[in-house]
Amino acid sequence: MSTTSRREREKQKRRQDIINAAEKIFFAKGYDSVTMDEIAREAEINKALIYYYFKNKEALFFAVNLYGVRILHAMYFECSNLNITGYDKVMAMIQSLYDFSKDHPDYFRIYCYTGTERFQMSDNEDAQEIVDLRTGMWRLMVEAIIAGIQDGTIRNDLDPVEMSIYLNILAINALNLELTSKMVLEARKISQDKFWEDLSRFLEPTIRP
Repeated sequence: MSTTSRREREKQKRRQDIINAAEKIFFAKGYDSVTMDEIAREAEINKALIYYYFKNKEALFFAVNLYGVRILHAMYFECSNLNITGYDKVMAMIQSLYDFSKDHPDYFRIYCYTGTERFQMSDNEDAQEIVDLRTGMWRLMVEAIIAGIQDGTIRNDLDPVEMSIYLNILAINALNLELTSKMVLEARKISQDKFWEDLSRFLEPTIRP
């Protein structure tokens, strides 16, 4: 093995170690409360070395978030390739978002946070890949809606692009209820699972012919 190859592998490992350390801290404390000093201590390296690999804390946050977005994109892509109706593909993608939030709650939390305005329009390389993957998921949803219109399982008077945005807004917000709504639902003994099931029941007559 050449010296260059070994050095490159060492650099990649060091970068990954920093991402792993940052992920642990971000998951525990969120974004705003984390400092680069904390990440350096967790990674057991000098803070200056972090800046060799990452421009700032935001760049590290994007690197962590990218792993989760890749997982979710793969789930959407799998749904899009199922041999089922367009309507069922749409519902499978919506369900995959719920499954992602349950199986990877920390990734889901930062996925939603990174989608806020403060992180938009970044020229960071990982951020650009995140945008590409999120755009790809949106396109898969639009294609599924179009397929449903064509096979007769979705109303033909709906705009596929507009409907995809409605569905994403409904699903994301249903999984990110503010505290008052959560308390009201708990008082009525409506669990998160039940609330999600009822959302699916609400959507069916909305988009079915």
